[in-house]
Amino acid sequence: RWAQLFAAHRERPVRVLEIGSWEGRSALFFMNYLPQARLTCVDPWTGNFEHAADPHFAALVPESERRFDDNVARFADRIEKIKGASSVVLPRLGVEARSFEIIYVDGSHIAADVFADGALAWPLLARGGLMVFDDYEWYGFEDVTQNPKLGIDAFLAAYEGAY
Repeated sequence: RWAQLFAAHRERPVRVLEIGSWEGRSALFFMNYLPQARLTCVDPWTGNFEHAADPHFAALVPESERRFDDNVARFADRIEKIKGASSVVLPRLGVEARSFEIIYVDGSHIAADVFADGALAWPLLARGGLMVFDDYEWYGFEDVTQNPKLGIDAFLAAYEGAY
């Protein structure tokens, strides 16, 4: 699906913003599939309560940033790594008048955070750009009002007519 979605950008020098990078696997897709792209990755690399609640993921948190660095090292000249919470970094990018043709939202899985990431990223999206939300069908929380779908649906409702 991503190959189809991003095909028109394949040979263009697009700017991509990735909110939530973890170990860098999606960053590798962007770098390999969009060979002229420049990628800005935003992540705190500290994990969150989801990681803390799962022993498997909790054990991965301390090494996640190092794994990201190792995974994307060969693309260091095209990647800007910004370590920090999206709630802090995205407004700063706005103040800097940054703009991106592609924005990939894959940070927190909490509905309110997903909505906030979309709302903070929206002004950064270049006219005609693509904003992609991940985890629409992710149901990791028992309380369905906490899952990403609600945040994405709320974003789409709030910005209806603008996209």
